Amino acid sequence: MERIKLQVEKRDKSGKEESKKLRKTGYVPGVFYSPHDKNNILLKLPEKELFRFLSNKKHAHGIIDLEIKTNENQEITRLAVIKDFQYDSLQKRINHFDFYGVTMEEKVTLTVPLILEGEPKGIKEGGILDISLREVEVECLPGDAPEAITIDISEMGFNDVITLQDITLPKGVKLLTDVDRTVASVVAPTKAEEVVTEKVAEEVTEGEVEAKAKTKEAKVPGQEEKA
Repeated sequence: MERIKLQVEKRDKSGKEESKKLRKTGYVPGVFYSPHDKNNILLKLPEKELFRFLSNKKHAHGIIDLEIKTNENQEITRLAVIKDFQYDSLQKRINHFDFYGVTMEEKVTLTVPLILEGEPKGIKEGGILDISLREVEVECLPGDAPEAITIDISEMGFNDVITLQDITLPKGVKLLTDVDRTVASVVAPTKAEEVVTEKVAEEVTEGEVEAKAKTKEAKVPGQEEKA
């Protein structure tokens, strides 16, 4: 996997008030931590730059050459992965991000996308491709990390199923996702419609439960409903 460079800035102050100030000026507060560093390094990055960076899945899941600029115009470099980031879906903004430091000599856990290559023969027979899995979790050394895992599905016939047991992993890469998980299958159109209908039904049921819960919470304790 090609390593990606990302420039961030070091910040000196911490706390909720400082984080609020940063967000008001268009920055996102973050932190770098590692078992190889005695102290955490407080960071900040323009929100637009962070959104641009995370929009590329290779960046979001890959090994990063982190270039940290200090107030003294010095530069600290660290090898890292994105461990976590807090996204506010209501305000559509990122509130915080975490980088975890790694070395080339220790294994890391990464999420790698699956790329399905080719057109299944079963589609020509009237089937529909149903994709169940688009990424997997793997463990490997940073130098062995793949950008993606490609799976040839051109030989899939009608009713054929590919699971993670059927894929070939790159050298040095260990699969952490359950090998029994289905990656893709070629199904009849009616079956595909049933799958979609079931998913919609599940979403409706969950929505009803949430709505009832909210209605229940909205009632004032001790106040009875009037007929």
